[in-house]
Amino acid sequence: MKILTHNMKSNFLFFITCAFVFAACSSTKHEKKVFVLSNGKFTVDQTQQNITLEPSNTHTEQELTFNSAEKVQISVKTPAGSNTFDVPDDGSYVLNLKVDTLTGGMVNYGSTGRPTSMSTEQYDHMIDSTQQLIEGKNASDAKKNYFIPPSTIKKISNSTSVTIVGPYRNIPGSVEADDKGNIPEVYKFFTNKQQRESLDDLRKRMNK
Repeated sequence: MKILTHNMKSNFLFFITCAFVFAACSSTKHEKKVFVLSNGKFTVDQTQQNITLEPSNTHTEQELTFNSAEKVQISVKTPAGSNTFDVPDDGSYVLNLKVDTLTGGMVNYGSTGRPTSMSTEQYDHMIDSTQQLIEGKNASDAKKNYFIPPSTIKKISNSTSVTIVGPYRNIPGSVEADDKGNIPEVYKFFTNKQQRESLDDLRKRMNK
């Protein structure tokens, strides 16, 4: 029978510990999601890192997913030239390839999974906040409000379990909590033109 010496036991334990550490590290799931919103149809190659855009008045959306710990670079080719956008960390991003600034943020579903109602005072506050956001004065990662100019990319969440509702689409009437009771993150974005039109309409209704 072979007897393990102290050094042999130490080496064996060190090997086992390294194996567990390596297994834990290798099992870590890395995920980056990029929600592309554009004016015009575009094609994406197999790597999802090269986009060819044909500008038009057609609104197009597509979600790209990357399972990599390394920084991802996305190249966008248009008739006017090419741009490169960095996706450095895990999480969710919005890539604005539209001709107008995108503004918006997280929808407040409260704890019920349904959008919360607002008082007149809260509506007034929302109008002021939206006006500031259109002007780029109220954007804040902490408040989950975003101002994304054309040809820019913005990280909006560390999570990839999010829903992005782009311009011309309505937000879900309700959402379901996950198995831990957490309400999923839903973000609604508008073009600045839409925001201005909505604000004008809301002001008219409130002044009646």
